[in-house]
Amino acid sequence: MRLRKSKPEKTNAQVNQKPYKANHAEQTLEQAKGHKKLYLAAIAVILFLACVSLMFSSQYSISSVILSKEPIHKVSPKRNSKKPIADKPVLFIRASQFPRILFHHVSSVFQRLGYKVTFNGKDDWDVMWTHSDPFDEFPPDKLKAHQLVNKVPGIRFLTSKLHLAIAGGPGIPPSFQLLEDKEKFLKYVEENPKDKFLVKGNAHGMVKLQPFNEINLHFNSRTTFIQKFIDNPLLIDGHFFDFGVYVIVTSVNPLRVYRLENDLGYRFCKEPYHPLDADNPAQYVVGDFNFWPSVEFPASKKYLDSSYSFKNALDANIEEAGKDPKRMWEQVDQLIIQAFLHREKTILSVFKGAKHKRNFFELVQFDFIVDENLNVYLTEVNMSPNLSSAQYPPYAIKYEQVLFSLLSLVGLASFIHPPHQNEQMAKDMTVANRNIMVYRDVCVECNDCSKFECKLCVTCLEDDFAEDLKMAYKENMNKYEAKRLFPPKMTQEEAKFGIPTEYSNLSEKNMLQFRWYQGKCLVDDSWC
Repeated sequence: MRLRKSKPEKTNAQVNQKPYKANHAEQTLEQAKGHKKLYLAAIAVILFLACVSLMFSSQYSISSVILSKEPIHKVSPKRNSKKPIADKPVLFIRASQFPRILFHHVSSVFQRLGYKVTFNGKDDWDVMWTHSDPFDEFPPDKLKAHQLVNKVPGIRFLTSKLHLAIAGGPGIPPSFQLLEDKEKFLKYVEENPKDKFLVKGNAHGMVKLQPFNEINLHFNSRTTFIQKFIDNPLLIDGHFFDFGVYVIVTSVNPLRVYRLENDLGYRFCKEPYHPLDADNPAQYVVGDFNFWPSVEFPASKKYLDSSYSFKNALDANIEEAGKDPKRMWEQVDQLIIQAFLHREKTILSVFKGAKHKRNFFELVQFDFIVDENLNVYLTEVNMSPNLSSAQYPPYAIKYEQVLFSLLSLVGLASFIHPPHQNEQMAKDMTVANRNIMVYRDVCVECNDCSKFECKLCVTCLEDDFAEDLKMAYKENMNKYEAKRLFPPKMTQEEAKFGIPTEYSNLSEKNMLQFRWYQGKCLVDDSWC
């Protein structure tokens, strides 16, 4: 039987001594634990600093929350909780044909201002730009509160040639629709036997000069009308001309209307006016596709080539004809104001169906002619003036400045980042109640909200009307090239005496708004 060799017993020193590798591993483990603690501590510090940073960059700092007596405004929910809010506001261009050509300048200007452009109406858009009336497809009562449309419901009563002419008004030549106005027309002819007449249609270019004995009095058409022919027009270098001014409607109820001062369109007939031939419309009708553009007509070209504005060029041509353009522009502004006031109730009858009345604005073009005595006549109002320079490239800068002026005025040239658009503090940042207060001496003593003046004081001012005044305030700050036409311009002396008698029939809202502008004018003449 073999005996196993017994292992020698280890000494105490050998027992207590750890192998080198084991000892090194334990040291590494201890170091890792130390590093982990430092790492976690660093993360905790970073998270703490991030929380503090968020707190101070939020709507209120800690100190403002503690010290302020104002309530903390809650952030409004997202417009569409199912989708993340886009970083850019969205422009929807509604067009059926050649949108990238016809709306090239519209798209370019909006994109430069930070907008995303879509041609799909199903997208969650912020602004719609359309050439035609969109309200059958997009009913006014279905629009969201934040959505803006470049069309005003009911404006067709102004932009329809037939409605404009038959309704009449200051500066509109006498007009008649044969089906309804035959007897009225015959009476006019009897009283004015030397007058000649234009037979017009609602479509562009449907114009023909006819003496009374050649007019078919039994012509049955609801889109054709007869209008007195202005037979003594002011001529420039022997040519008949018309001019169109850009007009912006920013609000209907209450009414606010502006005219762009330096940009307009004016065109000349291709053939000299004399000797006049009624069978040759090229002498007296400036057709949409048959005219001599001002950038090519010698009398105006010399000014436009020298970088003067279209208004400067037209003024120079009027002066060369021995007339005062200032008198002409005074008439132009009055005719625009009266055209709107004359049709205000008709437009409002359609507009009142809108759910959110601040969804709408519109750019239109008022066309005028002038006679040799410098009397101005309104011939038509175009709903969607051309803004494409495809035919005449030199017009590109004009159209883009028209667009920029328009978008500046209505507040679209600068926008609040979409996630913050509905925050009350973001709105107050641009205009708050403190910016729209007027008539200080009246309001500090006001204790009866039935008094007319007190209705503009903070204790009596209705929230909805306060929003109207805030819009008006922002428009005045952002008007750029726009001149306010209504409420009309005034002097500080005129503002002291209240509303002029010629405007005594205004609606209560328009009266209040007029008085508000007078109050702002009395404090700061830039508002006059």
